[in-house]
This record gives sequence, structure tokens and C-alpha cells, in this order.
Amino acid sequence: MTGPSVPLRRVHLRLVTDQSSGEPCFELAAPVFVDDWQNRLTLATANTAFAIFRHNPSFLASIQLGKKAMEATSTLTSTLLGRAPQGALACRQGCAHCCHQRVGATVPEALAIFATLEATRSLAELRQLRERVERAYHSTRGLTRDERNSPEHPCPLLENDLCSVYEVRPLACRGVHSLDEQACKTKLHDRERRAAYERGELPGHSFVEPVRAVHAISAGLQLGLHEGLGLDMRPLDLTAALHLLLSESAAEPAALPAEMLDGEPLPVPPLRAQRWFEGAPAFAEALGGDATDHQGQVELSGAVALAPRREGP
Repeated sequence: MTGPSVPLRRVHLRLVTDQSSGEPCFELAAPVFVDDWQNRLTLATANTAFAIFRHNPSFLASIQLGKKAMEATSTLTSTLLGRAPQGALACRQGCAHCCHQRVGATVPEALAIFATLEATRSLAELRQLRERVERAYHSTRGLTRDERNSPEHPCPLLENDLCSVYEVRPLACRGVHSLDEQACKTKLHDRERRAAYERGELPGHSFVEPVRAVHAISAGLQLGLHEGLGLDMRPLDLTAALHLLLSESAAEPAALPAEMLDGEPLPVPPLRAQRWFEGAPAFAEALGGDATDHQGQVELSGAVALAPRREGP
């Protein structure tokens, strides 16, 4: 499969043949992260994504991959959190300070969330959600990270300070586990402290290992589908991606679902998703979830520092 997708900054994967199965698989051509455990997790995820999509690049495969990545992330982060001292975790139900910022997601994650919303919400509920997502999209599009991280811009999926799609929440949300609720609250409501944090002048207050696990799994999804199959895997702004998908589903005529997944009917595959399977940059309008240029985020992720690009010959 080929298409006009955007190349990543350098190639990290090399396609080889597995000696035991005879099937094609990846090995790392260059490290993505400093820590070896992250690189191994990235490689395993890339191979899983490639295996799922290689013979069946479809709406159903996208949802299965998105949910598989979500479940694996939660399992891994639960294990990592088990090593933390008792009582150290500050997160609790109804605490939503971190739900007021840009959320990055891959296409499989966005499609898994979209399918769940379409399958579990009534027509009236979907209409209300579309309106809320549309308002959030227009009020936040073009804002900087600092401007977006504001009590004025809650996630449109947040309802009564609870995540309404908690079972299929994005990977990024699954990696955030705070050590200090007051610090989260202050960073959200105090613009000067928020800006200082963005500049790297304030210490972090999250468990690092779950965040790094999420970065590794997300990198594996992106690399496996981009370098292996030519799909456009640039990170998306989740609000913008859902705006595109929900708007398209509202414009399509009603139709019976063609497939089932985990006992839930799948909606009709969006035309935008079909274009993406074919290699087109179908979600280009929703780009904006990538925070890798922010030095504090790069350090938090554990990513290998890339050499500056050379200009000219």
C-alpha cells in the first residue's frame, strides 16, 4: 500500500523476515528512545499494528487496533503504578484538571472513539455531542498549547467532570497520573505558572514511567503503519478529528450497520476513513496533537534527541 503520506524525520524500522514463521516483521534500524524498554515496546507495537493492517486495512481493523492499544496501555500502566508508594497517586474520580488541554491521538484511536459514540448514544445524544464538539473545535482551533490549557476549554467528551468515553479514552489520557492534585489545579487556573511550566521552569508532578509507556506505544502505532504501509500517521487533535468524523456521519443517510465488534454494532465506515486506508492524508485538517517540539515533553517522553536538519546540499 502506498500513498501521499508525509514522511517521518528519519527511518526507524527495517523490514525483515521472521525466521520461525517466514512472515515479514520489523526490527529497529535506529533507536526511538533512550531507554531500551521503550524501544522494545515501540517495536512490539509496530509489529502488532503491521500484522493487523497488512492484510486487512479497514474500518474494523482500525477500531480493533485502537482498542487493543488502549487495553495494552492500561494493563502496562497499572503494572507500573503498582510500584508506586501507597497513597502517592493523587488522581480520583471527578478530578478533571487535566481534561482542559489539547489531546493528541492517532487515527485508530479517533476511529475507535467515534465508533463507540455512534454505537452507544441515541440520535438525540449524538446531536448534542456534535454541537458540543463543534463549539469546542471552533473555539480552540489555532490556539497555542498555553492558550488551550485553560478552564475555558474543557474536553467536549467531559460530562459532569467525568470522561464520557472512559473505556475508550485515548492513550495520552491513560498515561497521566498525578502526584499532586493542587499542582494540577494551580497549573490550570494560574496562567503565569502554566506558562512557566510550559517553559520548563517548574518541576513536573506526574509518574514518569506511565507517560513514557504511552509515548512508546503511540510511537509504535505511528511507525508501524507509516513506515510499513505508507499511512499518514501524523498525530491529530482529538477534538478536531471527532469534529470531522461526527460531521460526516451526520451528513450521511442512515444505514444499517454492516459489522459487529464486542457485541456493539459498527457504524457505516466514514468516507474519510476509507481515504485514509488508501494512503491519503484524509485527516490533515485535524493535525495538531503533536507536542514533540516542546523540550519538556521530549525529555518526559525519553525520546532520542534528533540531530538538527541540515539546510542546503
